[in-house]
Amino acid sequence: MPRTRPPEFPELEKQILTRGITKKQIAALLEINVHTLSNKLTGQVEFTLSEVEKIASLFPDMQWEVLFERSKKEQGAENALLKC
Repeated sequence: MPRTRPPEFPELEKQILTRGITKKQIAALLEINVHTLSNKLTGQVEFTLSEVEKIASLFPDMQWEVLFERSKKEQGAENALLKC
């Protein structure tokens, strides 16, 4: 069974679930397939600025910086790399 990666953007994942938005709907908005969206949500592929803007438009009451804040684990790894 393949190992699933934790979400790269936990707040975005939380908002998607709590607001009842499907990943299929987001993929359609971005004009990509659901598999590509999953790769972006787990950090395997980066979102483009245009994609960030489109997703953020679904959550007008939230700042995009909050939605796209990386997981704490990922932030720790980035900080460790910066210290090297």
